[in-house]
Amino acid sequence: MGTEMTMAEWPIAAANSAARSRLAEDLEIDGDVTTTGPIDVMGKITGSLTAPEVLLLATGRIAGQVTALDISVLGTIDGTLAAKSVLLSGSARVQADITHETIAVEAGAQFEGRLKRKA
Repeated sequence: MGTEMTMAEWPIAAANSAARSRLAEDLEIDGDVTTTGPIDVMGKITGSLTAPEVLLLATGRIAGQVTALDISVLGTIDGTLAAKSVLLSGSARVQADITHETIAVEAGAQFEGRLKRKA
């Protein structure tokens, strides 16, 4: 992989002004995805995803590494997750090690892995 951004390196102004991307339910990507704007994932990514804001919808699946400032998970993640703010909704299915500053887990969410709080 190339140069990786840490959570602290994202320019917040750029993230706020960038257009929202959508990965459709019928789309599967085998490789790494990087965007400077928010992304909604309804399809499948096998590889890494780097974005300031990620909304993984119920039909969405990610097998790999996810790095974001904020992520809301309604779908499935199998891999690793690093984000400033993490929300695992009641429909989330997560098998991952999660590094976070804040995390919220709703009733019904399935999580297996380790949590590490990053100050």
